[in-house]
Order: sequence, then structure tokens, then C-alpha cells
Amino acid sequence: MADYLLEIGTEELPASFLRSALASLRELAQEWLRSARLEAEAVQTLGTPRRLGLRISGLPERQADRHEQLVGPPWAAAFDADDQPKKAALGFARKNGVEVGDLLSVETPKGRYVAATLDEPGRPTAEVLAEALPRLCGRIAFPKVMRWGAGEVAFGRPVHWIVSLLDADIVPFEFADTCAGRETRGHRFLAPDRLSLSSAADWQPSLERAHVLVDLADRRARMLERLRAAAEALGGELLEDAFLVGECASLVEEPFVVPGAFDARFLALPEEVVVSVMRDHQRYFAVQDPQTEALLPHYLNVVNTALAPEIIALGNDRVLRARLADARFFVEQDQKESLESRLPKLDSVVFQAKLGSVGDKLRRVARLAEALADDAGCDPEQAARAVGVAKADLETLIVGEFPELQGKMGRFYALAEGLPAEIADVARDHYLPQGPTDDVPTAPLSAVVALADRADTLVGCFGIGQIPTGSADPFALRRAALGVIRVALEGPMDVDLERLLSRARAGYPDAMLAADAGELMEFFRARLRVMLKGQHSADVVEAGLAAWSGGSLRDLVARVAAVAEFRELPDFESLATAFKRAHNITADAERGDVDPALLEEAAERALFEVWQGVRPRLLEAARGGHYGDALALVASELRAPIDAFFDGVYVMADDARVRANRLRLLASIADAVSSISHLHLLAS
Repeated sequence: MADYLLEIGTEELPASFLRSALASLRELAQEWLRSARLEAEAVQTLGTPRRLGLRISGLPERQADRHEQLVGPPWAAAFDADDQPKKAALGFARKNGVEVGDLLSVETPKGRYVAATLDEPGRPTAEVLAEALPRLCGRIAFPKVMRWGAGEVAFGRPVHWIVSLLDADIVPFEFADTCAGRETRGHRFLAPDRLSLSSAADWQPSLERAHVLVDLADRRARMLERLRAAAEALGGELLEDAFLVGECASLVEEPFVVPGAFDARFLALPEEVVVSVMRDHQRYFAVQDPQTEALLPHYLNVVNTALAPEIIALGNDRVLRARLADARFFVEQDQKESLESRLPKLDSVVFQAKLGSVGDKLRRVARLAEALADDAGCDPEQAARAVGVAKADLETLIVGEFPELQGKMGRFYALAEGLPAEIADVARDHYLPQGPTDDVPTAPLSAVVALADRADTLVGCFGIGQIPTGSADPFALRRAALGVIRVALEGPMDVDLERLLSRARAGYPDAMLAADAGELMEFFRARLRVMLKGQHSADVVEAGLAAWSGGSLRDLVARVAAVAEFRELPDFESLATAFKRAHNITADAERGDVDPALLEEAAERALFEVWQGVRPRLLEAARGGHYGDALALVASELRAPIDAFFDGVYVMADDARVRANRLRLLASIADAVSSISHLHLLAS
């Protein structure tokens, strides 16, 4: 067994390029190994801003031999009556690299077909690698690519060296006008000399001695260790930030920490402003007091070299001081004008060309929030006012310079103006959730505005045909829909989805929204389907969704949970089979009352009597949302009589009246159960 190493040395890659390229390289390598008939013990991608690395452990010396029979087109389509080959035979032979005369005739369940037997001995692994590597390197995906020099290769950044070793031997190939060899490079500043590797196993330890940590997890751990130690030396503790950790670990080959300081007077600014200036603009970590958690006038910068830290700190301090001074100026200027006095300015800010200005949107959202307020037990006037306060900070200087502070600064300014805390909180909380792990608004007023804002955007964009396609979603409609769903399921109020969207649509002139409203409901169903399939099997989700009317989102979740429990019952298989049969046989049958006088068989009379007792209890449980109790009734009281019915009664009797009566009985049962869940969709 052998180990293979590929290293592509480049100019510095941005952090996002590095992460996406390593993920792409791993996927490509695994796909190639499968297609090349090579089994490996492990595939690992490692990298830094200057290199992409692939290690494949436990490779065999040769490919596995191939012995396979491939079935092609029907014989009649491939050969004429005299067994002369047609185009289909010629194409099949050419595609699989065999002679037409070597094609075989095989009998299959579908009839006589053409087949080809492929016998291919495995080739040496080194030979297969050398052939495949140029193509594999060229397929690595980057967010953007560039070309350089006279070459035609497009890559994330220019390539400067390539290492390709199978154990101690070079696997030769050329990519981007660069020949693969065994020479790598150490850290650009701390160990710039070329390094000749004796084997693939020598790569990682050699680079570590040259101040390069190729394992991102090792680099992250080393960085956090040094950050925490530096924060402690300053008398504080690190304000940890998952985004910064991932970003900074992808920007260096070995992490070094340079501490810095700023004037403590800047701490009079809102904490969110100080942290944002450091985090989003400079990629600095904040330091806080371990007892009070208040910010300290220090920061930590992760850099790629240990050389001249004092000079680096001086430059960092100067840049940060200027940034914080700008932020202080913006905050002081903003506070000279109230939030609500800024609202008229939003009439000149375009929300969407066909949907009007941000001011137009706010008026629609305010009316919708008023309508939703009663459902949440809120004051409608307060809800309408909260909408304006929530968006007014879009016209502030600080948010213009630091867009990531929208909402947070709105809350700060609202509290500074003396507005009620519940209205001030809406400015910050109505943006929640922005991601799958974010909290949702817990206050009813914030939840109302969050729902109204998203519903208006979704209805408007869908109404003018601005529907997400593939990766294009400029108005983040997928995230908005998931936000509505999460607020409804986890927040302080349930949501009738159809009513919410209908109310939002009523806020627009009819002529403005041309698209069918049903398309948006299907969009929501698709989002719900994906979310619920993360918790339940696909058939359970489909059974619950099919019975859901599009109303309460919590009602849908309750239905699906009840079906999931029902599916675990010991009698599930026989019940599912019975209800599939009942659904199929009554699909086109007329509905109506069952005539007891036409019930001839003992089994159908018994089923009718049991159903007469079960039906009102089942419907009552369903009306109360007790779907588990309703399905438990089905399981406990209907299983035996419905099994007996299908075993002993011929439904499609010759007598038309008897046949129709039996179908009405089955339809009554099938329809009542389908109002809870479409059990016939469950796999059995």
C-alpha cells in the first residue's frame, strides 16, 4: 500500500477560496478514485493561503481488474433480420471500446438484447495518477478564477509549484505550465528556502519545521491557544467569535498574535460599534473583562509572521484609531436627529423598481403588522409605530458605513431617545433569525414585525416574478421563508400561513402583482418539506403535508409527528395496506350516506357499526388538533373490522346499489382519515 501527496503552490488565496477549493478537491478525489477502480484507506485535503494539499493513504499498487458485462440496446434495434449491425450496434461498440463482432446476444426479462463483455486488466496506480491529475487539478472549483501570463488555464490564483509524490517517487505531470516535482516552499518570511521532500510522508513534518501548519484544525487550535494567552497577558479574556476564528485561520500559514490598544474614551461608543469596527473591517479580536464582560481598550490581531510585532502594532493602532474616530463622529451626528424624523427620507430609497420605495414597503408592512397584532395580543398602533422605528436606522450615517449594524443601532438610538424598550427591541430583533442557528424573536411585537416584513417581501417579489432560481436569490427569499417558518414554530405566536400571505397580498394594488399566489405556497411547501425531512422519513412528511390545508404551521408539525408515531405501531403494515386499498378503490366513487339496509355481509355490517362509533370521536380529536389520539383510534378500533371487511366482502358486487353503498362506506372512512393524514402515501 502506498501514500500519495499532491500539493499545488499558489499566490495567496482568499479565505473563502481556500475553504471552497479544499472541499472541491476532496470531492473530486473521492469521485476519481471510484471511477478509477482504486480503493484507498483515507482521503484528506489540507491547505494554507499558499497551497492546496491532497493526501491519499493506503493506495494499492495497481487498479482492480475490470470484468463486466454491459447490456445495450434491444437486439432488433441493433441488428437487422440478416444480423447486420445498425447504427445502434455500431455506437454501442464504439462507446465501450469493443469490436462489433464481439457483441453478444443475451436474454433478459424484457427480451433479447445486445451485450458486451469488458475485460480490462488493472494498470499501475502511478500511471493512472499521472494521466488523471492534470484534469483533476483543472476541475477544482473556486468562487472566481483568473488567468495569467500566456497560459489558458483558469485557476483561483497563479500556480508557482506542484509536488506530486507516490511514497518516494515523483508522479510526473504538467499543469498550468508547471511541472510536478518534489520541491515545496516553507513560510514566505520565516523559511523562504525551497524544501526537497524525500517522500509523501515527509511533507507535513517538513513544512511544520518551516513554520507552515497545513492542517486547518491544527492551525485553528494553535491560533486560539495563542489568542487566549495574549488576552490573559492583557488582564482580560478573549471575546471568541466563530466567524473570525474561521476567517483568520484561513489567512495565515502559522498564526502569530500581535496585541494592540486604543483610547479608552472610545469605549463610550455602543459596544456593537467597537466590536464591528474591529471584527468586520480589521479582522481583530476584542478583549473583555473576565468579571464584568465589558470591553477593554485592547485588541488582538492574528498575523502571518513574528517579525517586527511592534511596528505591526503601531500601524494597526493608527488604523483602528481612525476607524473608531469616524464611528464616533457618525454616532454623534446621528443623534442630532430622531429616528422617526428620518422616515420621509426612505421614500427616495428604492426597495425594488416594480414594488416602489422602502417608504412604500414600510407603509404596507405597518398595515400588515396592525392586522397581525390582534393575533399576537399586541396593540395595533404600537405595532405600526414599531415598524417605522425598526427601519429608520437605514438612513443613519453609522449604518451607511457599517451595514452590519442595522437594527442594533436602531435599538441603541431608540433607547437613547427614550422610546419604550419593547419598541426599541423590535429594531434589533425583527431581523432574527438570519441563519439556521440564530434565535428567533421572543417578544410578540418583534415577532409580528418580523413576520410582516418577510411576508411583504415574499409576496411582492413572487408577485412580479422575482422567484429564486438555482443559486440566484438576490432578495434572500429562501432565507425569508425559513424565517417565517421558524418564527411561527419557535416564536411566541402560531401563524396561519395562507391568511398571512393573503393579508400581505392585500397590501398591494391588484395590478402590481400579476403572478399566481399559489406559486408562493408551493415555495413554502418545498421549504417545509426540506425542514421536516431532516426530522422524519420522506413518506411521513408527504403524508402529513398532503392533508395540511396551508393554515397553521404548528398544526402541520403536529400532523407529521402523529404520523411518525403511527408508523411505529405494531399493526402499521396491515393498516397502511388497508388504507391504500380503500383510497385507491374509492378514488372515483361517489360520496354520500351509507344505507344500512343495503349492507348484506356480516363483515360490512360490523365495520359500519364500529365506524358509526369511531367517526365522531375521530373527528372531534382531529378538530382539537389531537392527531395522535385520532390515529390511535384508527389503529385500535378499525384495524380488525377493516381487515375482516377486505377478507370477507367483495366490494365490486354485481348489484350496482350494493356496490355503490360499499364504496360510500369505504370512502367515508378514507376521507375522514385523509383529513388527518394521507396514510395511503406511507411506504409499507
